[in-house]
Amino acid sequence: MTPALRAATAAITLAALAAPSTHATGPADMPDEVYYHFMPISWRDGNNDQYRFGDFQGMTDSLDYLEDLGITAVWMNPIFPSPAYHGYQHGRADQVNTRHGTEAEFLAFVNAAHARGIKVYVDIVVYGISHDSPWFQSAYSNPASPYDSWLAFQNGSNTSYLGSTYNSWNGANVGFIHWNLNTAAAASLVTGWSTRWLDPNNDGNPADGIDGYRLDHVWEQYGSGPNGWGYNIDDFWIPWKQALRAVNPDCVTFAEQADWGSHGAELLPAHDAAFTKPLEFAARDAINARSATGLYNQVALTLASLPSNLPDRTYLATLGNHDVDRLTPTLGGSMSRAKVAAAVLMTLPFPPVIYAGDEIGMLGTKQNYGSDANDIPMREPFKWNAVAGPPMTNYQILNGPASSNMFSQNNDGRSVEEQQGIPGSLLETYRDLIDARRQSPALRRGDYIPVEASRTSTWTFLRHHAQQTVLVVVNLDDVSRSMTLNLTDTLLPPGGTIPINLIDGTTLPAITEANQAAYPLTLPGSGFRILEVSLQPIARQIDGRDIADGFSGPGASRALQDTPTTLGDNVTELDQLFAEVMADDLRLGITGNLATDGTGIAILVDAAPGGQNILNTSGVPVPPAGPDQLDGLRLDAGFAPDILYFVNAYSGVVFVDSYLLPTSGPAIKTYRGQVPVNSGSGVLTGGSNTTGLEIAIDNTNLAGITASSVVNAASAATGLEARLPFADLGLSGAPASPPRIACFALLTNGTVTSQHLPGLAGQTTHPGTAPDFTTIPGDQYVTVTPVEPDDCPDIDGSGTVDFEDLNLLLAAWSTTVPPGTGPDVTGDGLVDFDDLNAILAAWGEAC
Repeated sequence: MTPALRAATAAITLAALAAPSTHATGPADMPDEVYYHFMPISWRDGNNDQYRFGDFQGMTDSLDYLEDLGITAVWMNPIFPSPAYHGYQHGRADQVNTRHGTEAEFLAFVNAAHARGIKVYVDIVVYGISHDSPWFQSAYSNPASPYDSWLAFQNGSNTSYLGSTYNSWNGANVGFIHWNLNTAAAASLVTGWSTRWLDPNNDGNPADGIDGYRLDHVWEQYGSGPNGWGYNIDDFWIPWKQALRAVNPDCVTFAEQADWGSHGAELLPAHDAAFTKPLEFAARDAINARSATGLYNQVALTLASLPSNLPDRTYLATLGNHDVDRLTPTLGGSMSRAKVAAAVLMTLPFPPVIYAGDEIGMLGTKQNYGSDANDIPMREPFKWNAVAGPPMTNYQILNGPASSNMFSQNNDGRSVEEQQGIPGSLLETYRDLIDARRQSPALRRGDYIPVEASRTSTWTFLRHHAQQTVLVVVNLDDVSRSMTLNLTDTLLPPGGTIPINLIDGTTLPAITEANQAAYPLTLPGSGFRILEVSLQPIARQIDGRDIADGFSGPGASRALQDTPTTLGDNVTELDQLFAEVMADDLRLGITGNLATDGTGIAILVDAAPGGQNILNTSGVPVPPAGPDQLDGLRLDAGFAPDILYFVNAYSGVVFVDSYLLPTSGPAIKTYRGQVPVNSGSGVLTGGSNTTGLEIAIDNTNLAGITASSVVNAASAATGLEARLPFADLGLSGAPASPPRIACFALLTNGTVTSQHLPGLAGQTTHPGTAPDFTTIPGDQYVTVTPVEPDDCPDIDGSGTVDFEDLNLLLAAWSTTVPPGTGPDVTGDGLVDFDDLNAILAAWGEAC
């Protein structure tokens, strides 16, 4: 062995055997946390005052419970002076609300929590200040005040302003005005209040301070006032966060997005996390509907929304909080469904947040009591006891309607006292799930990989980490269900794997090659299984991104668009068609865009004998609209597709149907499933998909053709990507002859558009409904001849097999890639020692 080969071998061995590095404290620890959220006034009373307001001593007294439950971090609503029971619209944030105790008592709680390994976060409102503050008192109706420019006054007399007034639960008036954070002094004041609690004794050691903040009602850019009154990411939040990190480099902030329809990614340049608001509502709906479709879709969309340029950011998963109806009543009050919700929350690929009371099934929905007491039912005193009394708080007594119409009742089974230590109770279910999550690197930090199940009421997925793989199966139905799981996108160890239940250690029958495509499982109503398995997920190739890179070089480009789009630049356009016959399937890539208004892409594939040269789609059911009107469409001679795939999108979701095209008789339609647009996944859910068909759409393309030019057709990199298994094409193996393919955009009225691949030679007029393609010059299909592999393992194309090629192989070690691409020089789809041996055998050779 030459010195160069010896060095190469040593390098690859070290790379393959290297242990994972440890991670730093601070934001990097967020995936390991289990958060708990409580409202101070309703949490726990520690001094038995007149109204038993929740207080700092009660917080300290609750630490045994929180630690035993498995909580690693708490966040609480504001603790600063405020006439409102919930603490918002507060005054200066360098003081505590005496209703809850003293500053010393609060800091004693923080230190006691830290001693148990529990982090503490406080909710703070930085965009405004109470009317009771000296700033408002000085500047209201007084433009000469030194604080005139500090506040969001909207007229010259300082009598109109951005803010609000309302009555609180006890009749107190609450007034609030926004800061003008464009004024440096105002921004500096609220920033100073925020940094104070990170190092209360100001000794340079933040160990005695809180660990960060939850931020209320955060905007990327506030929608009114000059520059949003300075309340925006770039001008306020980023400098604010930098000031906090200067005091405590490990400080964490998580922001509640003001727009609950947003995933919150727009806030992540300044903050470590936002909340999974869209997923919160989708999960509730999915559990109630007994359908996993919404979960599959929204988890994929939420993951896809995380900015790739900020890899350390995340979202905090919530299914309940103080601003919405409590979780359990939205699930019909069912403790069984509440357990399902717990399983959903604790297995998501985001750090979970438990809202106090959800773990014992507390009830409460928004009411109309004529004040901010409307929300007290969602914030009733936490039920420590079966019968109301200390240490339960009694703050609601100051509002007659809220006190007289309590959702919580004595001995209703929804208390810590009634559930603690009772096997199978909701509280003990939470405890088991929290423990399973904390003990599992896969649940805390693993990738999320959806798995196809035979029942739409089953939510199934893998959580995969370098140290562990976990299979999660959740039955959303109220009755026992049997289902099968398609695990063919995983690699099995020899002899299979025996699933081990992380909750109780029991085992299930082995997953083997014989049952991998349809692993049978039966779950009780509202049941779930969290199973450790020895499965290695095969890396997903189908994501709609970097499409050209997924094919074996230029030969896989089958057609380049030569016709401008009349359907809108980057709205609906088909730029380039890639196709390649792989070991087990036919891969397709169509760069461009697809409007999410029902417009579809029709893909015709001729890969087997028979098929239809003149389409017969008479009688196929709708929706979708469009394919039914292809009846009578005539194709070029020699092109008789066996199957038509129709892919369209509505409101961010891709829907896929296939139409078998028998030689005689009408087409046979099958709904194959759906997947979110831009999700980075081609896994279809909710339909019939026994073969593992995958189709993904990434609609972010801003390049490619326009309404006037096709010059840049090759520049589009994203679009539709598909894996068509041979079995889906009616084949038992590789096609006997090269497949033929055509695709076109199809309107909902059946119009075949001029966005066709191969192109129509500049003919922008749409061919119309059921056109005759034999009247259009040229072949309106492409033939997918094999792409000849390059036997030389010169990965970087430099002309020599050398260390640069070895480095590329190292970087991709143990990954799966499209067979024969990049560092997979042996063409088996896996970057491993076979590829290393091929490189070593050709070391130093010119190619």
